[in-house]
Amino acid sequence: MDRKSSNSKLFFIIIAIMAAVPFLVGKYIEFNPPSPYDLSETIYSANRILDGAKIGVDIRPSARLGSLLLTMLGVWVGGYGYIGPKLMQTILQAYALVLMFIAMYKLFGKWPAAVGVIVASVYLCFPLINVDNFKDQCTTTFMMIGVSFFVLYQLSNRWQYAILSGACLSWAPLFKATGFSASFAIGLFVALQPILKNNKWKKTGVDFFLLLLGVVLAIGPLWVWIEAREDMQVRGWIYPEVWRLTEKVFAAFFNIQRAEVPLGYISGSREIWSFSKQWPAILHYYKIFILPITLALIAIVLRIARLMFRTFLKGKIELKTYDRFVLLFAVWWILDMAFAWISPRSYPYYYIPLNASAAMLGGYLIAIYFDKLKNAVHKVKWQMIGVLGLLVMVLMSWHIFIGVRAYPYRGKVFKKRGGGYARRLVEVYIRRRDSLREPWERAGEYIRVHTDPTEKIYVWTFLPGINIIAQRHSPDPEVCRSEMYPYSPDMFSGMIDEITNFLEKQPPKFIVDCRKRHFPWERPPLELWPRIKKGFLGAGKNQFLPLDKDVIERYNKSWAHELRKHFGEDEVSRYEAMKPFREFVMRNYRIVKVFGPHVLFELKNSSPIQNQEK
Repeated sequence: MDRKSSNSKLFFIIIAIMAAVPFLVGKYIEFNPPSPYDLSETIYSANRILDGAKIGVDIRPSARLGSLLLTMLGVWVGGYGYIGPKLMQTILQAYALVLMFIAMYKLFGKWPAAVGVIVASVYLCFPLINVDNFKDQCTTTFMMIGVSFFVLYQLSNRWQYAILSGACLSWAPLFKATGFSASFAIGLFVALQPILKNNKWKKTGVDFFLLLLGVVLAIGPLWVWIEAREDMQVRGWIYPEVWRLTEKVFAAFFNIQRAEVPLGYISGSREIWSFSKQWPAILHYYKIFILPITLALIAIVLRIARLMFRTFLKGKIELKTYDRFVLLFAVWWILDMAFAWISPRSYPYYYIPLNASAAMLGGYLIAIYFDKLKNAVHKVKWQMIGVLGLLVMVLMSWHIFIGVRAYPYRGKVFKKRGGGYARRLVEVYIRRRDSLREPWERAGEYIRVHTDPTEKIYVWTFLPGINIIAQRHSPDPEVCRSEMYPYSPDMFSGMIDEITNFLEKQPPKFIVDCRKRHFPWERPPLELWPRIKKGFLGAGKNQFLPLDKDVIERYNKSWAHELRKHFGEDEVSRYEAMKPFREFVMRNYRIVKVFGPHVLFELKNSSPIQNQEK
């Protein structure tokens, strides 16, 4: 008995180590370097709100409510920076993995739980997708916790687990709309149980009641908090997609004429990036995640096969407790796979959720195997199958560790393998050893040294990490703007007028033109001070456009011709809409430094800069 207990403890220790190593390595990589994009914008907004800024007036956060609140907690705990929010997400994800293991252990047994949690840990922390993905990781984390609590509730019938499941599931969409996938899967699962003769209708009613009670208990305080603030309204902050869908249904039912709504993030993007351009990238990502996808697919096929054999053999195949949960995991996984197709942008972190649902679904395959091994007459044969399966799993996931050759998000091909654990660890080591900084970090550090805390800065396009490094505020309530092309030229023109108005009222000491290419990425950057390439308009070298009215007019005509030729009339209209902003910058600012692609401008009438960098 003591020996058996000792072996069991050793097993759990080994599994904990095997799951913890990729998790800790992935998190170490995630913390180094800082995140320049979405998380930075949320950190900036959270800090401003904690300092008393009014939402909608002083600050316009783009983050959803869940991301904003968790980041506010992180900033409140860890200060105005990255450590606090990332620490919050790390703690939640570690808890989710532990709870997932417990749920899978109770449902499938120790080996399926071990395989599932290791696969989940390796793929959720995979450096290629584990970059600036705070909201996607949090969405997945809350879905994992919600589904795990639901499984524990179904196995133990403890009502507390159902309430906790509903509460966590309700939070997942507060980070990203794709978080509804787990809620839909559980709702469908519960609704079908009496039809499938697994539950009585009364039990189904109780299940729904407890889940909804958890939702009310989790969302209710948020509702009260929002209602208590004078600068916020509930509508549009909690489940905005539900509000919009309700509006559409209500308008259609009562035949109400709705105002024409401009193309949004998804629809506008789809107008300029078709499925024919998108599907190669998505299939490439599916190839990268071939192991969890294969585990999930085989699990679904096995479940269908067992149902068919049970029907043909008239019940001679014994059903296990875990058989009925394949429906839940399969619907969750299929939705996660499908949601990757919604946005045409195909960012790497869109593929995070499918790894969690695939890991839990794959547990079914492992459970079937160990049942066969346990009851097999010729155990050696099944043991050899298991060893072969393990080798295949290692081969299918090898690129996760050594890196991939191509980066499907934008078709970039690495000179060396990139994105894997090993390569990224080397990059972090070199960065720390040589005190290396990305250009945007150096720009932020320069600004922080050469400004007072009360002075404003403005970052054109989308690199809010500069504001975090510089620790300086923007005169624009939207710290950065990233949507250039999905919206019409008229809407873009209105945005430029708004920005220019904010900057004229509170001229920032520094403006950074990130020259960042935006979706769709083949378009040239929308510059604040155009640069002329050698040979263009007779220029003898690459240079910034001189402050000569005739040269500027000639450049505008020539550049408009190039844009019209390669990208169409809309791109010409966007360039023309930028004119007030360009003139404001070229009239009032001077070029100070260039950090990689980023150009730094300083207000001409500002006080002299001290301690200039050499």
